Amino acid sequence: MAVTGRADGPALVCPAALASAADGVMMALRAIAPDKSWPLNGALLLGERARLLGLTRGGRLSANRSCRLIRVADGEVALNLAREADRDLLPILLADHKADLSDWAAIERAAAGCDSGTLLARGIEMNMAIAAVVPPCPPARLFPILRSARAAPDRPPLVVDLSSLWAGPLCGSLLALAGAQVIKVESRTRLDGARFGHGGFYDLLNADKASVTLDFHDAADRGALAALVAQADIVIEASRPRALRQLGIDRDAEVARGAIWIGITAHDDPDRIGFGDDAVVAGGLAAIMAEGWGEALFAGDAIADPLTGLHAALAALVAWRQGQAGLIALSLAGTTAFACHAGLASPALLRDWQAQAQADDAPLYPLRACRHGGGAGCGQ
Repeated sequence: MAVTGRADGPALVCPAALASAADGVMMALRAIAPDKSWPLNGALLLGERARLLGLTRGGRLSANRSCRLIRVADGEVALNLAREADRDLLPILLADHKADLSDWAAIERAAAGCDSGTLLARGIEMNMAIAAVVPPCPPARLFPILRSARAAPDRPPLVVDLSSLWAGPLCGSLLALAGAQVIKVESRTRLDGARFGHGGFYDLLNADKASVTLDFHDAADRGALAALVAQADIVIEASRPRALRQLGIDRDAEVARGAIWIGITAHDDPDRIGFGDDAVVAGGLAAIMAEGWGEALFAGDAIADPLTGLHAALAALVAWRQGQAGLIALSLAGTTAFACHAGLASPALLRDWQAQAQADDAPLYPLRACRHGGGAGCGQ
């Protein structure tokens, strides 16, 4: 709640019961493996990064300040400038090569006359993280029906985690808490970008994993990667299909031999890029905020990431325990849309939630401690 609402106004509750959705996943994980040391609840994971980084609510600007909700001629879009190179593409995106587009106010002025469809299509083609403000359109089912591949195993799985940033690493860390042996694999020339952020947050997601760095341009190292993947019971990745092919990894062949493959993407189109804050808009959350509070606003901190990581871990653990194999493809946007339908508050109920939240003076849940040294929020 602290990172939801207008920057100059009170904290607001989200009309979608996303904390309940996260808590439900955590309850399911605890039921499957009751003897493990799980986080206190799922809601804790949704706000963990914001609390560690001291993020604040920005209203139409994301808590990490990289993504902005922008009004265009026929609606609104979210534009995420998470990478420095994105700003160089703005004159092409907005078809304005004369204006100084160095700040959000200038970007909004240039975008005001654009139609959302053209802007969205152009941004996607340029590999920019952009999404329209739309109502949620949840998938009929979040998890696929998998085939049986083996008898229910009596050992922990070997997990190879090829992902980076938040959703995939969270999935891997939860599987490690469930007893899995997890190996994090990174490119020697392109390490996980989360390494360069808050050290404590990175440790929470990765400290329980073995770590391997490989040179993906070296044939011997690519061979070592292929051998490692071939041994894995569960593979977690968040790459575009072309990147996997370039590494010589055949996802379909791995699934055919009995692996569980967790494929995490920003959108249902695996080639479309995105990050947590723009993906959550594509999943319908900004539109839900507009319906509840009269204006499209961000809710939480890149909340699509932890929601997807939680659901991915549950899907992987259930599949492993049941002796199944197959591709479990989850998108940040699709998972957000699915979770939004865990419960939507009516106007009267939303007012009740807001009043209860404002009257609640209980302390926040304690942050998790790093398992390999240090206290809550260890590392900087």
